[in-house]
Amino acid sequence: MLFHGDDVRKEHYYKGATIFFEGDPGDAMFIVESGSVGIVKEVEGETIRLATLNGGELFGEMAIIDGGNRMASAVAQEDSVVLRVPREMLEAKLAECDPFLQALIKIFINNLRNVHQAYVKRPRSMLDHVNAISFHISGLWRALKIIEDAGVREDVRETLKSMDTMIKTLERVLKIHDDPRRDVIIGSEPSPS
Repeated sequence: MLFHGDDVRKEHYYKGATIFFEGDPGDAMFIVESGSVGIVKEVEGETIRLATLNGGELFGEMAIIDGGNRMASAVAQEDSVVLRVPREMLEAKLAECDPFLQALIKIFINNLRNVHQAYVKRPRSMLDHVNAISFHISGLWRALKIIEDAGVREDVRETLKSMDTMIKTLERVLKIHDDPRRDVIIGSEPSPS
């Protein structure tokens, strides 16, 4: 085993128990000894499963390597046993690596975080695209408040009202028709009319 010692703890989780939450600081990484663990993320109020990990697979290492918060939550998919490897132990192992490899690992982690963020928010269904447009229209409503030219402000206000009406019509039409692709962007901020 790569990690052993008194600091490595065996933890038991019942099905449905949360091992850590998205946004938590990374104080340890984990290795699945038995059972399975789901890595899940909340996207616009919906839980998306990113991965299912089984015996021998590790998770939770990214937050330790780059010092960021947890990108997702880890939940036992069945009664599971995991090994908890404390931050200090992983950091000690990484410190033994060549500095070039340390830097390379950090670059890989940063790239993975960036790709993950871009993928999770990517529109998939027709309704997702409409919701993304609606989100940007909400941003335009907020930006409208800082426009100083009253004539431009009124023109933009009228155009945004028309866009809001079109978006509501598209939402009604798309809710009637099934789209085989799963929505990942659910709703958006309401527009201040």
